[in-house]
Amino acid sequence: MTWQAHWVSQTSGFADATRILEVGAGGFETSVYLARRFPEKEFVGLDFTLSPLALKTLGNGPSNLTVVKHDARNMRIFAEGYFDFIFSVAVMEHIAELADHLEETARILRKDGLYCFWQAPFWSCSKGHHFRHDAPDCPIPPYSHLHLTQSEMREQLIERGIAPDEAGDIAEFIYARGDLSRLGRSQTRAIIEDSPFEIAQWEDQDDDRYNPEGVSRVMARNLYGLPENDLRFKGAKVRLVCTKS
Repeated sequence: MTWQAHWVSQTSGFADATRILEVGAGGFETSVYLARRFPEKEFVGLDFTLSPLALKTLGNGPSNLTVVKHDARNMRIFAEGYFDFIFSVAVMEHIAELADHLEETARILRKDGLYCFWQAPFWSCSKGHHFRHDAPDCPIPPYSHLHLTQSEMREQLIERGIAPDEAGDIAEFIYARGDLSRLGRSQTRAIIEDSPFEIAQWEDQDDDRYNPEGVSRVMARNLYGLPENDLRFKGAKVRLVCTKS
């Protein structure tokens, strides 16, 4: 069992759900595992693209799993109130139009249905969500995406020994990549609080790279107007209850 599948299956509300949607299913390993483990439930896995890994995983997929290639910001292919339980892992930070996504998610959930997600990393954490942010050889200094402009980042990368063309590509990836929300923790929570959901659980994950010196540099030149406390967290586990009338 993957850790994602374990987390989902142990989440309050999953046991009683009969129709379950995974948003941003990626390689579909979690949806496939859960569908095989719980054959009495109906599963749908949705993603914007179907990767070679996904196609390989789905080659012998279970009959109670339906695969959908679609945009999570507009899920009109599903009827209103169709699902009991929706989940996603490391997807919310990729949706810039978060309010639109939450409206659509609430529409296809039944009243009191659950949306559970594990979001990481927030743009406001030390590593942000950018070029090779998890790699040991990541050339981007912690927090630098929060206090440097795109052109300044390019120059700093060149100073660190990266060729100008590559430095330009990396800087563009960080600041202009189309599938990142660039929302901090507080911004994300505020959008959720203004959505058709009630927050039943919000469990912050501490940033294990938190560094007071780096935080000081951000606060001295806070390009995104981030609250200092946002920089303490790299992600969150969240459980939302649909409150639509």
